[in-house]
Amino acid sequence: MNFFKNLSIKYKLILIILTVSLFSLLSAITIVIIKDIVDFKREMVNNSMVNASLVAENCIVPLAFDARESAYETLKNLKAVTTVQAGVVYTETGELFSTYFKDPNDTLLMSVPAEKPFTTFDANFLHVFLPITYEEKEIGTVYLKVSTKVLTEKITNYIISIFLIVLGVLAVTYFVALRLQRFLSKPLLSLTETTKRISKDSDYSVRVQKSGNDEVGSLVDEYNFMLEQIQIRESSLKQRTVELSEALEDLKRAQGKLVESEKMAALGQLIAGVAHEINTPLGAIRSSVGNIANTLNPLVRELPPFIQNLTSEKRDLFFKLVDTALLTQNIITSKEERSIKREIRGVLEEKGIEDSDHIADTLVDMGIYTDLEPFMPIFSDPNCETTLKMAYKLTGMQRSTQNINTATERASKVVFALKNFAHIDHSGEMIKANIVENIETVLTLYYNQIKQGVEVVRNFNPIPEILCFPDELNQVWTNIVHNALQAMKHRGRLTIGTGQQNAFVRVDITDSGSGIPPEIIDKIFKPFFTTKAAGEGSGLGLDIVRRIIDKHNGKIEVESEPGKTTFSIFLPIN
Repeated sequence: MNFFKNLSIKYKLILIILTVSLFSLLSAITIVIIKDIVDFKREMVNNSMVNASLVAENCIVPLAFDARESAYETLKNLKAVTTVQAGVVYTETGELFSTYFKDPNDTLLMSVPAEKPFTTFDANFLHVFLPITYEEKEIGTVYLKVSTKVLTEKITNYIISIFLIVLGVLAVTYFVALRLQRFLSKPLLSLTETTKRISKDSDYSVRVQKSGNDEVGSLVDEYNFMLEQIQIRESSLKQRTVELSEALEDLKRAQGKLVESEKMAALGQLIAGVAHEINTPLGAIRSSVGNIANTLNPLVRELPPFIQNLTSEKRDLFFKLVDTALLTQNIITSKEERSIKREIRGVLEEKGIEDSDHIADTLVDMGIYTDLEPFMPIFSDPNCETTLKMAYKLTGMQRSTQNINTATERASKVVFALKNFAHIDHSGEMIKANIVENIETVLTLYYNQIKQGVEVVRNFNPIPEILCFPDELNQVWTNIVHNALQAMKHRGRLTIGTGQQNAFVRVDITDSGSGIPPEIIDKIFKPFFTTKAAGEGSGLGLDIVRRIIDKHNGKIEVESEPGKTTFSIFLPIN
């Protein structure tokens, strides 16, 4: 490209003429050749399929009566077809039944495909597979290996012909272009020289001399008129340019500060919630680790001798008691807990078990509420308290471990969501993204503000991934969800639905807030318009949302009434 830029206009014109001529010639020749080759290949396939059909018809009887010699005689007739290098008949199960090779050393065969008829070309051969059917049932397969040497020679001849034709056309075109280019290049070169002189001296009083009344002459007239206008406006334009440049820089700085302020406000609100969401599982982890530490040391010393002193029957009951407690996942209320304890005490007292209150409390703490009959030997044993104590410690450690796992997963989910939200793609190119995962990231970060009094309803219908800017769409969901929570005063129902509507992915975000008054609904997307108190918002949130959606060639609609406000976002799938 730099080489072309540095050429004089004379040689540029010659090069353009040569390029256009060569391109046109090559395009026409290429189309003809491609069509010819495609037709030739189609003819090869058709001829080969005919030969394969003949072999298939003649091999029905040999296959039926296992007459391999007869099948070979049929295949041997392929010798008359010069392009066929090999012919094979396979049984219904894919086993070789009979083979013919024109070259005994060329025995390389393709495996039988699942679906037939089947044809394919490789570097040197056409491979044809045709099923052999009798009374609509497949009883075998014919395979022909056909040489494409004729096709290769045809392509080689085409390449040589193209090369010779191109050389001849280029030579003729060059001499013709050399003669014709001067009628265009001479006046243009004169115009170029004059322009360089004006540019160098900044003297707009100079005029270009006209050499004719053709299009170039009209160009010279227009050029001279332009110089006259430039000369008149130059002085005032310089002053206005300086003033406008200063004003533009001021506007850019102001806009950047406002947008950054909007982003920082949203980020600050999110960080407060995220910090709480991370501290909660961390507290659970610290508590569970402390429980394990306090239990583990005495348990390591007490458990082995305790197990050794148990009979085999009581040992089995002990481990069954522990397993039963670990399998319990139900969470009960305080009222239910009191009722269950009374029932357990009643059962134990009927059996004459002493200290039924303490046993009932321990069993409920371990999560064992029903089916107590198998464990009655433990409850009636004099060492019942020690046995229950050991079982309680073991199950307590296991539950602490489960609490740690749950808390870790929760913290990991929040951190992963924050990482996705904070990710900035500097490539400037659209990438494929899952819109539902995008929305879930934002909901995870807002979980602390949602969980106290907001019911989230997810109506996620299947939608395809779309090309988009995920980082910018995060800001769309953040602004709309944040506005919805404020409109509901963090009490109500937030409904998010997704679906496909024609060529668009549709996202509906509905809140149960007080709604948007009809007289201002047309103003909400205007920059700096806000109904919030001073210091709570800059009025740029929905303006930024609209700009991001416009950038995606999408659209946003809003419908509102008291108790129901819906923002509908449409993003193109393609």
